[in-house]
Amino acid sequence: MFEINVKTRLATGRINNKKLRRLNKIPAIIRDDNFKLILIQLDHNSFLNFLDIKGYNSDTLLCLNFNNKKYKVKIKSLQLHPFKRLVMHIDFQKINNENY
Repeated sequence: MFEINVKTRLATGRINNKKLRRLNKIPAIIRDDNFKLILIQLDHNSFLNFLDIKGYNSDTLLCLNFNNKKYKVKIKSLQLHPFKRLVMHIDFQKINNENY
């Protein structure tokens, strides 16, 4: 399983997300089972490396390392730039360990 290190992000909104993208980060969220949202940011190049190796599939699992915890997730939504090779935003869905 592919692992990516992520960090928390405090600021939301269009302007703050543009600042993140200029720093080569992707704004993202993790959706919990109780519809709780965890705001995160991850490195753009490491995620592109994942896409190059695994490709985009809604059933592909990956592991996010966040605050010394590992979250098993799948990609629920992926927003790409219309013509550049950029990921704009990602929605991850947390997977229960007993399901997988």
